[in-house]
Amino acid sequence: MVMPRRGLLPELERKLGLPHLSLVAGSLEKFPDSKQLKLIKDVLTVAERVSQSAPQLDQVVTIIREINSMPTEKLEKMDKVLKRIEKIIKTAPQDLVAFLVSLKEE
Repeated sequence: MVMPRRGLLPELERKLGLPHLSLVAGSLEKFPDSKQLKLIKDVLTVAERVSQSAPQLDQVVTIIREINSMPTEKLEKMDKVLKRIEKIIKTAPQDLVAFLVSLKEE
């Protein structure tokens, strides 16, 4: 009985315990391209920055929960108030802004 001859590559894969070449090629095809790698890098960079401000993250989550529970009318009024405050801060003298910031720090 003649056994079918195996190729050199399958024999080498079997002896060394390596995965089949087709599996390796399939894995490489699934590997992200440069655009996807850049997006992954950007996401990880942002995640690192967020992790550095983790104590403030809890406050942000609390604010988001409060905003989600507010009715739309209140959100519209709050938007108007915040726009007015932003305009006032932009036109306020720097000394006044510095004074207000110092009050917050105390």
